[in-house]
Amino acid sequence: MILFISGPHAQNPPTYYGTGAGTLGKGSSHFGYQAGKSTTEGGGDGPERYNSFFGELSGQATTVGVANTAMGFQALYSNTTKGQNTAIGFESLHQNTADDNTGVGALSLHSNTTGSSNVAVGARGLKLNEAGTGNSALGSYTLESNRSGNENTAVGYFALSHNTGSNNTSVGGFGIYNNATGSYNTTTGHKAMYGNISGHFNSAFGVQSLLDNESGSLNSAFGAYAGPSATNLTNTTALGYNATPTASNQVRIGNTNVTSIGGKVSWSTFSDGRFKKDVKEDVSGLEFINQLRPVSYTLDENAIDKFLRIPDSLQSYNTASRKIAVRQTGFIAQEVEAIIKKTGYIFHGVEAPQNERDHYAIRYAEFVVPLVKAVQELSKEVEVLKQQLANSEKIGGTEPPVEAILSQNTPNPFSRDTEIKISLPETTRQASLIIYTLEGKQLKVIPIRDRGNTAVTIPGNEMSHGMYLYTLIVDGRPVDTKRMILTGY
Repeated sequence: MILFISGPHAQNPPTYYGTGAGTLGKGSSHFGYQAGKSTTEGGGDGPERYNSFFGELSGQATTVGVANTAMGFQALYSNTTKGQNTAIGFESLHQNTADDNTGVGALSLHSNTTGSSNVAVGARGLKLNEAGTGNSALGSYTLESNRSGNENTAVGYFALSHNTGSNNTSVGGFGIYNNATGSYNTTTGHKAMYGNISGHFNSAFGVQSLLDNESGSLNSAFGAYAGPSATNLTNTTALGYNATPTASNQVRIGNTNVTSIGGKVSWSTFSDGRFKKDVKEDVSGLEFINQLRPVSYTLDENAIDKFLRIPDSLQSYNTASRKIAVRQTGFIAQEVEAIIKKTGYIFHGVEAPQNERDHYAIRYAEFVVPLVKAVQELSKEVEVLKQQLANSEKIGGTEPPVEAILSQNTPNPFSRDTEIKISLPETTRQASLIIYTLEGKQLKVIPIRDRGNTAVTIPGNEMSHGMYLYTLIVDGRPVDTKRMILTGY
């Protein structure tokens, strides 16, 4: 039976229906067993209530609260004096004693007591929240375990489900699912930052990006499956599908399938003299360069994927998309590191592993400086040799015939034998080929008895690998000097 109350408030009477339903409160509607049973009248010029309670025991404790809406069994059950709450669903906002909360879905904001300005849309959204304020949950089980965390935003099934931290934003099913105390994290993508527990200030965009991170902070991952291979790394950046940093303070671009990284201009390195202190000219040069072993190789990319702990399903995808292995050139990082440790050279082009999941790497740009130093040292040695040859010309006989020609050795560099072609005029009385070290030490004198076009073969097994100079002497006068390089076997 619907009753209309006459009297001074007849222009705005409450509407009520149900056993024990509240009968007071201007502008209010109470439907259901004991719905709004405790509501009081505004009285005199007091405020109108404007509460709407639909469902058994919905809003049953509300006395002077204003502009509340509850729909569902025991929705807004404990609220007394607070207003502007909306509870729709079984026991939604059941324990609420605060203002400005919205719960839509069974058990949404069920335990909320002092938290205000929260929004939960979805079954069990913010279910355990008690004092957290300014949270937004859209999707079933979103922010379900949050109790006192503030200003979190979760959109997606089970997003931030176990969260108790603050200022997190997650868009996507199971986003930051296991987060406990971590705060200021931002994710977009299914299972993004799924394993995070206590990490702060992380950003993840892409399916399962930053998936394994648990306690690491200040990490950024952009791309599906991008992110560190360890659980506790800090300040890493992963750009691209499956990009995988392996140590803190690393930036990784792309995965093992990437064949080119570039742009319009060259990479810039911070290099301002105003901030460089204790400057010394003690750069390792020629001696260091001569000990390096240049090699060619192909990469076992499947082995790299296993080392980086890429899931088997993604390894299969990577293998299927790869082309024939490309032969590359470079150095072996462990060999370069051994040279540095043995000699004490100043060189920072090798990155040694920082943990058991990290790997060796080389910064090839760092080789520019010792190479420049080596060229400078070579230039000085060449000038010394030129002076020595000039002095020998003053002591020798007539000028060498202009027809004499010394060619560059082929192949160069060489590892076994190399050939030097020579052209001598028929009038040549005496000719020889002299081989020097870069320091000016004479190693060999090879007499040349043939005239016209001839050649000399230099066996590689008679000298150690390195760079050498060779000079053609005709009738006591130098004709020309050239360089040759002998590599290791």
